[in-house]
Amino acid sequence: MIKNKKITLNRVIFIFFIIVTIVTFIFIYIQYNSSKKILVQSYINKFAFQSLQIKEKFKNVFDRALYIFKTHEETDVGKLYLLPFFYENGYMDLDNVAKVLNSDIKKGHYEIFMINRKYKVVKATYKPDIGYDLGKLPAFRKVLNDVFDGKEEINISNIFLDIASMNLKKYYLIRSPDKKYLLQLAYVVDIYNDLKKIYDFVRPSVKDLDIYFVNKYLIYKINMKKRYQKKAPLLTLYKNSYKILNEIIKCDESGENKKLQLQFGDKNAFLFKKVVDLFKKNNNIIKKFNYDKNELVMYTLINSVFDQTDNRVIIKTVYDIGSMKKDLDKLLNNLFLTFAFLILIFIMLYILIIHRASQTIIKLVNYMKKNEPCEDCSSFIKEIDELKESYNSLHYKLNMEIEKNKNLLDLNRRFIVDTIHQIRTPLNVIMLNMDLLKLEIQNKNVQDIIEEIDAAVAMLNNSYEDLAYLSSNNTAITYKPSHINISQVLKERVHFFNTIAKVNDKKLITDIDDDIEYYINRIEFERIVDNNISNAIKYSTDEDIFIELKKYKDKIILRFRSYGEPIKDPEKIFEKNYREQTHKRGLGLGLNIVKNICDKYSIRYKVYYENEMNVFEYRFKV
Repeated sequence: MIKNKKITLNRVIFIFFIIVTIVTFIFIYIQYNSSKKILVQSYINKFAFQSLQIKEKFKNVFDRALYIFKTHEETDVGKLYLLPFFYENGYMDLDNVAKVLNSDIKKGHYEIFMINRKYKVVKATYKPDIGYDLGKLPAFRKVLNDVFDGKEEINISNIFLDIASMNLKKYYLIRSPDKKYLLQLAYVVDIYNDLKKIYDFVRPSVKDLDIYFVNKYLIYKINMKKRYQKKAPLLTLYKNSYKILNEIIKCDESGENKKLQLQFGDKNAFLFKKVVDLFKKNNNIIKKFNYDKNELVMYTLINSVFDQTDNRVIIKTVYDIGSMKKDLDKLLNNLFLTFAFLILIFIMLYILIIHRASQTIIKLVNYMKKNEPCEDCSSFIKEIDELKESYNSLHYKLNMEIEKNKNLLDLNRRFIVDTIHQIRTPLNVIMLNMDLLKLEIQNKNVQDIIEEIDAAVAMLNNSYEDLAYLSSNNTAITYKPSHINISQVLKERVHFFNTIAKVNDKKLITDIDDDIEYYINRIEFERIVDNNISNAIKYSTDEDIFIELKKYKDKIILRFRSYGEPIKDPEKIFEKNYREQTHKRGLGLGLNIVKNICDKYSIRYKVYYENEMNVFEYRFKV
C-alpha cells in the first residue's frame, strides 16, 4: 500500500502565507478596480455635466431661431403665393422681387430661386446656388417632382444649413404658371455670430468642440473657424453625412449599432431617424475614451430644436483626460505600495513564526524521532510548552515500558530456544527408530501406518527447522553462504518429501538440471525449497506437483507448480502470519522466511497463475 506523502510544518506555514498573499492581492485588486470605476465615472459625470452646460448654451440660440421660423411661417407662405404674379413667360426679376419681399422684414431675409425641369437652380438671388443640382439625391428629386406634377400645390421643407454661408434656411416651393419652373422662396436666419460667441467662450475649456446640424436627410458640420466657403455638391454632403454618423457610431460603447452603408438610391433613407434612435439608446449622450490620444469624446443631442420630427443639433466635445490618467496612475501606485507593505508584514510574520514557533516544534519532532527527552524546546507559546512537557513525561513512561518488554522478550526468546533444543533430540530419536522399523517390519499394513507416521514426523521436522531458523536470527548465529550444488540439495529435499507427498496422495515430478552451483547458505536454500514443497503438498488439488530447476546463460530459475484455485492476494502471502486458507492449520511463517532469504540474496520472486496452476518462481542471478 502506498503511503500518503507527508508535508513539513514549515511548508504548511509557507503555503498558508502564499494563499493569504494571493487572497490579499485579489482583494486589493478588486478594490482597485472598484476605485478605478468610481474615479472614471466621476470624471465622466464631470465631463457630461460640462457637456450639458455647453449644450444648453447652444440650445438657447437654436431655440430663438425656432421661434423666428415659427412666427414667420404664415407670412412666408403668403409671400410664396405672390411669386407666380411676378413670373411672366419664363422671366422673373428675382432681385427686384426679393427687394419687395424684404422691404417689411425685420428679422432675417428672403432669397428667391428658379429651378428647371432638370432640377438645377437656373436663377437665384443667392449667387452661390446658381447651377446647383438638386436632383442628385432621390429624396430631393421626389419632392421636386411632386410639386412639378401638381401632387402638391406647395412644399414646405424643414430647416437646412447652407454650407457656403452657414445660415439657416427654410425653403418654400410653388410651381410657375407655365409649369416650366419651380419658384422657391427661402427664409434665411443668421445665427452664426451668436454661435461663434458661445464657441469662442467655451472652446478654451475643452480639447476640441464641433457642432453638427441634422435635418431629415443630411448632417452638416458648422464650421466655426471659417464661415464662408465653396458650396459642396449635394452628393458630397450626403456621403459626408454618413461619414459623420459612422464616427458617432464608433463611440457607441453599447456595441449594438453597426457601421451604416451608404444608401444613395433609397428615397426614404432618412438619416434623421437613425440619429434619433442612436441617441435614444444612449440617453442622448454617446461617449468613448481614446487612451492613445489621451482624450474622451462625448456627443450630446439637442432635442426639439426646431420641431418634433425634422431637426436636431449634435454637440461634440473632446476632453483631455491627462488628469484622470494621473489619478489612475496614483491609484495603481497606491495599490502596489499597499501590496508591498502587506507583503513585508507577511514576511516578517512568517520569519517570526518560523523562528519562534515552528523551529521549536521541529526540534521537538527531531527529539521524538531520536527517542530522546527534549530539554531545550521551551517556547513562548503555552500549547507548545505543554506539548513538550507531555512528551517528556510520555517518553519516560514509554522507555520504562520498552525496557520491561525487552526483558520479557528476552525471557520468551530464551524459552523458545531452550524448547527447540529439547525437541531436537526426541525428534531425531523418533526419526531414527522409524527408519529401523521400516527395515524390520515387512507387513504391508504396518508399513503404511509407519509411512504415515514418518510423513507426520517429517512435517513436524519441517516446522521445527522453520522455528530453529527464526530463533537463530535473534541470536549471534549467522548463516554464511558458500558455493553449494543446489541441484543435489533440491533432489535430496524432494526425496525427503516423497513420503509426505505419498501419504497425501500427491506425486512430486521433477525436471532438474545437474550440477548447478550457487553461492548461498545450504540451510537457507533448504528453507526456500522445503516451504514451497510443503505448501504445494498442503494446498494442491491434484496429484501432480511439478518442480523445475533450470540454468540459463545469465540466470537460474527455480519453479514450483501445483494445481489449485488462484491465490487471491499474491502480494500478501509473503507477509508474516498471513494464511490464504484460514481453515488449514499452520503458523503462517514459511513464505515470510522465504521472502527474507530472497531479499538477503537478491533473489527475484513472483507468484502467478497459469494453466490452472499456481506457480512460485525464483530467479537467481548468475
